[in-house]
Amino acid sequence: MRRHSSVVALLALACGCASAPRGALPPQWPLRADTLQANGWERDCDLLHLSLDVALDYDAGRVYGSATSWVRALAGGCRSVTLHAVELDVHEVEDSRGRKLDFELADPHLTIHLAEALVSGEEERLRVTYAARPAAGLFFTGGRGQAGFAPELWTLGRFEENRHWFPAWDYPSDRTTFDGRFRVGHDMWVVSNGELVGVREEGAGERTFHWRMGSSIPTHLVGAAAGRFETYEDRAGDLPLHYHVPPGTGEERARALCGETPAMLAFFSELLGRPYPYAKYDQAVVQDPSWPGGGSVTLTLLPNELLAGDPGNLALDGGPRHRLAHGLAHNWFGGLVAGLGWSHFWLNEAWASYLAIRWERECQGEGHFRLRLEHLREEYLRRDAGTRAPLALDWRSQGASPVRANHVHDKGPWVLHMLERELGEEAFWAAVRAYLTRHADDLVTTEDFARVVFDTTGRNVEGFLEQWVYGGGHPVLEVGFDRVDGFSSGPFLGLIVEQVQEFDALVPLFDLRLAVDLHYADGEVQREWVRIDARLQILPLPLAGELVDVVFDAEAQVLGELVIDKPLEMWLHQVALVERPACQWRALEAVWEAAGESDAALLALLRLDAESPEPLLRQRAAGFLDCDERRARKLLQRRLEVEPSPSTRAQIRRLLGLPREGQE
Repeated sequence: MRRHSSVVALLALACGCASAPRGALPPQWPLRADTLQANGWERDCDLLHLSLDVALDYDAGRVYGSATSWVRALAGGCRSVTLHAVELDVHEVEDSRGRKLDFELADPHLTIHLAEALVSGEEERLRVTYAARPAAGLFFTGGRGQAGFAPELWTLGRFEENRHWFPAWDYPSDRTTFDGRFRVGHDMWVVSNGELVGVREEGAGERTFHWRMGSSIPTHLVGAAAGRFETYEDRAGDLPLHYHVPPGTGEERARALCGETPAMLAFFSELLGRPYPYAKYDQAVVQDPSWPGGGSVTLTLLPNELLAGDPGNLALDGGPRHRLAHGLAHNWFGGLVAGLGWSHFWLNEAWASYLAIRWERECQGEGHFRLRLEHLREEYLRRDAGTRAPLALDWRSQGASPVRANHVHDKGPWVLHMLERELGEEAFWAAVRAYLTRHADDLVTTEDFARVVFDTTGRNVEGFLEQWVYGGGHPVLEVGFDRVDGFSSGPFLGLIVEQVQEFDALVPLFDLRLAVDLHYADGEVQREWVRIDARLQILPLPLAGELVDVVFDAEAQVLGELVIDKPLEMWLHQVALVERPACQWRALEAVWEAAGESDAALLALLRLDAESPEPLLRQRAAGFLDCDERRARKLLQRRLEVEPSPSTRAQIRRLLGLPREGQE
């Protein structure tokens, strides 16, 4: 990168010019994605209640029975009702009077022609008798025909997959109450949404389980799991909890995995200002899942792989902890309040991911929280390289994974984190609590969230949402600086920042406010807040001593790429800022690039790997240690000879594979 030390730049600084002219850059108006298709086309009726009465035939891999929809006409003259159904064998459809109705099947729709038109507000009951061998939505697992056979079945309705095993309005533009009667064999137990109403013995190892969900939910969150579970009970206050695990797991392992759930519930309830909104909460560990975790309201499915390893170490890397917290958080965001259509789907997933890392922060500290955000930033940058997709996106039009096409799990929590920093923690969470109260049991848009923020805090966040939700891509900032002397006002640092991302109608020119820390030789740190809102800006920062480092975005609060031109000595200073682990993380690559030729850079990586109090940072540093082994060992041995700290010497000895001191 060029150093921007031209005469033009210095003249601009001397004249006190804070930014270069924008030139002919046209206004950026990101394309919004909330089209008719993205939000579920149009509904004929409002779905009031869904009732399933089905047999789940494990041996045949089939489902058969009936699905009944109670609907209310939204406008007069309604002569047909459209439901969703994919590869279903529909036998017949009848209304509340027992009349057989004509219907048409054309995947993904089941169109039912009513015997007579409904007037506005009139209700009708439509019972569909059907059978299916689902290729998605309902899965039969458990090692059929193998030793240790444990029959199991489970559902995953997200992303329009429930329509593969029952007919209903299967799109997140409606909410409904629900009840399900599930008949299963092989002595399996069924867990589903809401509360268990009853169990009826059918004989020959078959039983029918009746579950009822009295609160409305989107139909894609209707779900169930069945197996020969070991079940362990717990409580969070008066709320019953159940941990369902495969046979042979044992109570110790089950509680090692799920035992944090009561504390999570208490934490989320207090943070959100709203208790868990339902009457029970179940977690079921299922075998061979095609999804790394998922589920539905009041029921979270967890993959069997989370039970692997030493029970005492299950939560150490944050993986199980994050997945459990993410699933629980969906009961507020996705259940209690749900996005209207896929273009607002980010409101479900971003919140669940952000609450999960907030729980990690509660358990593992602020440093871990900041490093998890840095990991998500790098994941997002890697995935966004070829898509530049916005959060508000109809993922189906992209021909890509609905989870990754618009970065709901990596960019989404970053957007919420940046908004929290923008509003302040107190105002942000006050707005979140008001949002959950105002829109409980409701479908919401991004604008609904923005309006609650405005009504609660007085802050208009439309510009923020244009950049980070409706817009695509991210800022790419090239940063350089030079010391300038000889002015009567004293020396200053000329900070040069250029936005070099590819601009178009979707990717905007970003308006950012971030911190720059100037570190001096005497240990003092000068904090400067700068606004970046032009293509090229030259910002004069006053100097107050001998400069040893310039840390750009010192709070690590901007989601984007930073290309910073500064000498190795400054990178070595930044990588040693123990009190700012995110800044250390961001310095690692520059230090690694120099480690092939610089002993100081290699030693910095080794020291970070050995001494950092943050496991994620130690892991990251270790990943960069690919320099010549003999050279690394030589430096470590040399350091061991002079290291005064017993604990650090012990860490070095472990790296070198040496026995403990006194045990040679």
